[in-house]
Amino acid sequence: MNSKKDRMPGILRHLTLFLLDAVLVLILWTYADANLHHYTAKMDADIASETLLGTRIYENGFRQPDTWVVSTHNYVIMAPNLAAFIYPIVGKNMNLAMGIAIVLLFLLMARLMYVYLCNMELSHVGVVCAMILSFSLMGTNDDIQQMIFLYAAYYVVHFITLFLFLILYNKAIDKDKIPSWIFGLTLLLSFLNGLQGMHAALFCYMPLLGVDIVRRLVSFIKKEKQSSFLILGWLLATSFLSVFATKIVGSYTLGASRNIRHAGEKFIEYVWPFFLDVISFDKMPVLVTLFCVLAALGYIYTVKELLTGKAAGAGAANSPFWSVLAFPFGVIVCMLSSTFTTAEAAPRYYIMILFVVGVGVALFMRGVTKWTRYICTAIAALVIIYGLNKAYVFNKDLIINDDSFEQATSQIARWMEDNGYEYGYSTFNQANTITVMSNNKVKVRAVNSMKEMQGAKWLSDKTWYPPIKDVDGPTCYIVTEANAEEFAEFMDDRKPAVIEQTEIDDYTVYVLDHDYTVWVD
Repeated sequence: MNSKKDRMPGILRHLTLFLLDAVLVLILWTYADANLHHYTAKMDADIASETLLGTRIYENGFRQPDTWVVSTHNYVIMAPNLAAFIYPIVGKNMNLAMGIAIVLLFLLMARLMYVYLCNMELSHVGVVCAMILSFSLMGTNDDIQQMIFLYAAYYVVHFITLFLFLILYNKAIDKDKIPSWIFGLTLLLSFLNGLQGMHAALFCYMPLLGVDIVRRLVSFIKKEKQSSFLILGWLLATSFLSVFATKIVGSYTLGASRNIRHAGEKFIEYVWPFFLDVISFDKMPVLVTLFCVLAALGYIYTVKELLTGKAAGAGAANSPFWSVLAFPFGVIVCMLSSTFTTAEAAPRYYIMILFVVGVGVALFMRGVTKWTRYICTAIAALVIIYGLNKAYVFNKDLIINDDSFEQATSQIARWMEDNGYEYGYSTFNQANTITVMSNNKVKVRAVNSMKEMQGAKWLSDKTWYPPIKDVDGPTCYIVTEANAEEFAEFMDDRKPAVIEQTEIDDYTVYVLDHDYTVWVD
């Protein structure tokens, strides 16, 4: 009969697995709850524009309408496209449709990440630790969460693509071939991603191409047999087609010139500080620092295995662990593109560092498992503690402290609805936000200024404005303190009849006799 002492390691392992799974589910559940029931908690004009686009895609037969004025990319396979299909199913509740779309997409990304890491035969403990850290190392006071998990989830499709390609790449180097049907489908996917801008190329195609080039270079130096060059051709084709698609349709590229002369200055002043902003050190900074150090050691250990030929697989050249280098390569590609061009820099472009740290910790745990399992258990315990704390923080900031009902934009929306006013105008920072706060019950559109009253050509649709829209009927104009002087000039110039006027917080709402706005091509 085994003693209690003998059974403890097994009991401890099962308890660790249970707690890790529970923490991961708790974090994902918090994100889902925030999207489904607290969609307006952190609402801003950009998120609101994504939400409204979903309705326009539905109204235009599930295609982005030509009348929509894009910002930085077109939409083919992104969250608003999925929301457009969900929109009629949920009774044309656009906020709920977008919330469901985001939940489905980030759960798909999480599933693909799980499959990818499991296929490399990492332990379940390591895989879940990697996911918990990747999904929780950011703060809630910036837009990093909104890139993948919340409200607009701008980048979630790009990371779905990344993990799908990582899975396919590992299969390709294992079998030393790429099936023709996968070649064709992934070429189509890369083209569709390219229609939406450069992000997929920067996050997925270029880093993975870089990994394969380095893998082949190491094999060449070690005088090993090269794997099928069709794999390299596949990665070259997908990278080229993704970038090419951005140009033939005029979608957003880097849109910037070279910045060789001031590269160092830009890196020090913008790129590096923004890079450091991605991971939050506000909560448990010692633990976060420890995870970063362990991740670095995990990558060092893995690279050493790959270079010495001791990595898992039929041979070092065919090891699936080459693919994990796509994460740091993705960070490097984005940092280089920001540093050596005049394109803007922002923390969201370096979001891949979250996965670098998460996966790196799993790689470290894989390495130390060969020495002692107790180190892995200790790391898992720290991840559980950290994950529980972040789940609590996320729940408090995104759900418990949701004060969107009291916000001025929400109050304005309710005032308009209660008084029977459906249409209104304001500047971009307020217009679409008020519309989404009302869940499209009132429709406030953006103008370029409160003096000229021309429709804003930024994340808007020309059908929302006269002369396409009817000018008859009372129309609200929501004026902030900052543009009160501009609106006064408009009033002096046009001398409209004021039906009603009210003040809500720092806003003044003027109800004019008809619509004075115009769209100018």
